[in-house]
Amino acid sequence: MNRIMKAVTAGSLFKRLITSYIWLIIIPVSLIGWMSFKASEEVLMAKISDSNKQTMNQIDRNMSTLLDQVTAVVNMINLNPNLEPYLLKRYTDPYQELIDRAIVEKNMLQVSLAFDWMQFESFLVGNNGLIYSQYETVGEENSARLLQLQKEHKLGTAADQIMWTGVQASFAKNQEQMNVFNAVKLLYNPYTHNEFGLFVLSVKEDSLFRIYHDSIGADATFFILDQDGRYVTHSNRQLVGKKADAEILNEVAFSKGTNGISTLYGKNTLTSVKDIESTGWTLVMQVSVHSLLKEVHGLSRNIFLMTLTLVAVSIAAAIWISRRIAMPLIRLNQRIQAYRLTGGGIRENQDLHEVNELAILTTEYEQMIKKLEHTIYELVRNQEEKRAAEWNALQAQINPHFLYNTLNSIKCLVWVNKTEYIEPTINALVKLLQMTVQRSEDEITLREELACLKYYIYIQEIRLSRKIILRTYIDEELWPCRLPKLLLQPIVENAIFHGLERKPEEEGEAVITLYAASYLDDIRIEISDNGIGMNTDQMSDWKAGDASRENHQFSGIGMKNVHERLQMNYGGHYGLTVHSAPRQGTTVTITIPKRIAG
Repeated sequence: MNRIMKAVTAGSLFKRLITSYIWLIIIPVSLIGWMSFKASEEVLMAKISDSNKQTMNQIDRNMSTLLDQVTAVVNMINLNPNLEPYLLKRYTDPYQELIDRAIVEKNMLQVSLAFDWMQFESFLVGNNGLIYSQYETVGEENSARLLQLQKEHKLGTAADQIMWTGVQASFAKNQEQMNVFNAVKLLYNPYTHNEFGLFVLSVKEDSLFRIYHDSIGADATFFILDQDGRYVTHSNRQLVGKKADAEILNEVAFSKGTNGISTLYGKNTLTSVKDIESTGWTLVMQVSVHSLLKEVHGLSRNIFLMTLTLVAVSIAAAIWISRRIAMPLIRLNQRIQAYRLTGGGIRENQDLHEVNELAILTTEYEQMIKKLEHTIYELVRNQEEKRAAEWNALQAQINPHFLYNTLNSIKCLVWVNKTEYIEPTINALVKLLQMTVQRSEDEITLREELACLKYYIYIQEIRLSRKIILRTYIDEELWPCRLPKLLLQPIVENAIFHGLERKPEEEGEAVITLYAASYLDDIRIEISDNGIGMNTDQMSDWKAGDASRENHQFSGIGMKNVHERLQMNYGGHYGLTVHSAPRQGTTVTITIPKRIAG
């Protein structure tokens, strides 16, 4: 016994479980740790990229709002028809010049008051050589700068457009230390094709700074580059107005060329770039990659320590689980092997080789399944044979009460001197018995079933002393179709006993209507009567059986038996459906597969 136990214990199952657990835990857990770190990096970068895009979109929307307002101010001055005469007028009278200057500057002040929330200065340079200011005086040096703008070649090629300049010193006297960006518009009369002046709107660079400085984090840098590569604005205030480094210009140029916001993953920075087409400026936001991954690297150390801990715990758990799984199987295989090798007894000196416990159990399990399937097959076959025997017995029996009532009806015909009905009644009874009892086949044609039905209705007419009209509407192609014997008789029987027999004669004729037609690959047969119908409770009880009228039945087959018989033979798609309402008759629909007699 000990040798058997040792041999089996040293077998393959326990060692394979331990080896599998170790290889399936150490490598996957290590890979999961490494992949988690890389995935966390990628997820973090993707999240920050998305966050940068959202921030850039928000800044871009706010910038667009500011630039739209600047454009609105420029357009209001450009479309003011009152300014052209004053900007072209040459003065010899200083007093008149002063009056006209007041008028022009008043128009400019009205525009300024409409947009007083925006920090800007406006200047008009007329073709008469005069410079008009919103409210500041302009020195000689600044006047020269303004007059120089009229000579810009860009203005001549885009008379109907606004030229945006980068950041520069203010034109206002004593404000030269203030940085502004300018929107410059050539004043042009489209009807006379004459240029009559120049409008310069100088917006403080602080207006741009206020838009983005609260939106970016401490590790982010934001700036705007003009077409000359100079900083229009910068989160580092000392760089405003200066030329950008070549490295930054190359990086921004490399990121351009796509619609919307483009993102460049550089060596040290994550750069998001977006162009403003109307001004020719470029929005740039840079985030330090080192600062982004600082927390991830800290997380990686935690993941590594967690991985080591999980590996140690998993190995301990693998040993414990392997023993829990293997030992019962080893003991079970010990019993199986001992039984096979000793013929039911255990010999201590039996030499057992290393075994595969799972293979033995699999073999035993397969043999057990085969035996179980054989047993189930035998039970199903016996059950089907039993059901078939019961059905044959049910078909073969004729209710004695039906025969008694029929013979009693024939006797009554003699009493009432209606002997001419005796022979047809007996013939109908004989034909009915021949077609249902003496014939051994389970299926007959629709034509034969209808003939059997007519004999049955004739007998019921004699019994009830009442005419029952049978109307049939059957497609010619369905006459040779085969259907189970005694399929229609129980339905008609139910119509007579529950519908027509209880209907008073003064309410009209008793009519049974039979329709038969093809429906796809099936046959649908409807049997309708104009009897008293059924209420909801009776509708729900028809499947419970027909025990309430057993003494009147021709056979023991009721509607419940017919429904179960069809579903057993053909499947759940087939069977009976009943539709009825009180005082409106009953309709029974039978669905069976179309099977033409060969």
